[in-house]
Amino acid sequence: MQPFEELTEYDLLTKVIMIKTEYGGRKGAVLDGYRGQFFWHINDVNCSDWDAVYFFENGELKPGEESLCKVVLGQNVKMYSKGVFPVGCQFCIREGSKVVLVGVIQKSNLESLTK
Repeated sequence: MQPFEELTEYDLLTKVIMIKTEYGGRKGAVLDGYRGQFFWHINDVNCSDWDAVYFFENGELKPGEESLCKVVLGQNVKMYSKGVFPVGCQFCIREGSKVVLVGVIQKSNLESLTK
C-alpha cells in the first residue's frame, strides 16, 4: 500500500478520533485499507451507512488516538450526495450499529455534481 503522503487519489481529507474501548469503541487498532461504514446523512436518504476505505497518517489508529485520514468513498455515496461534502461537517465510522470513529471533513477533492 502507498504511504499516506503519497496517496493522491482520495475523496476526503479528514481528522478522525478513535473512540476509547472503555467508551464502547473497538479493542484493537485499525490499519490502512480499513473498510468501516461511512455514516453520513444525505437529504433524501436518512442517515445511512456507505462504503468507504480509510488510510491513516501513521498507517494505523489505536483506541483513543486521533489522526489525519484520507477517505476513498464508494460510488453510491458520491452519487446520492451529489458530491457535496462541506468542510467542517462531522461524520462517523461504524461497525454494524457501533460507532468506532468520529471525524470532521478538512478538505473535499470532489466537485459538486449539482452544477
